[in-house]
Amino acid sequence: MALIKKLLQSYKVIKVGDWFVILLFCALIIFSIKSLWNLPKGEYLEIYKKNEILATYSLNQKITKKINGMKGVTEIMIDNGKVRFSESLCPKKYCIHQGWINKTNQMVVCIPNQISISIIGAKRGYDTINY
Repeated sequence: MALIKKLLQSYKVIKVGDWFVILLFCALIIFSIKSLWNLPKGEYLEIYKKNEILATYSLNQKITKKINGMKGVTEIMIDNGKVRFSESLCPKKYCIHQGWINKTNQMVVCIPNQISISIIGAKRGYDTINY
């Protein structure tokens, strides 16, 4: 009971101007997240097998590709601007549960099959710069 009274007393310490500043900063954070982390849509799909580029496809088509991996056949579905793993023989199927990807620099990896798919844009971009 004493804890509740103490919380209510501290609540009264926050003034109207304090609430204004708190709401202003919350709005600024939400605006920053929406504007700065808006990745562009990808244009091409790169399929890697054992860290080597196996194939590159345009995302503007509707096809299904089967790739032979270390554990068996993996199926990749491209559907008008988005891509996903649709079938894989890996035990936990994390690659399938990742779902559709469509933004530049997004990637899904099937570790047991050693196959990965990555979305790229019209020109290569880098997440970070290494020295």
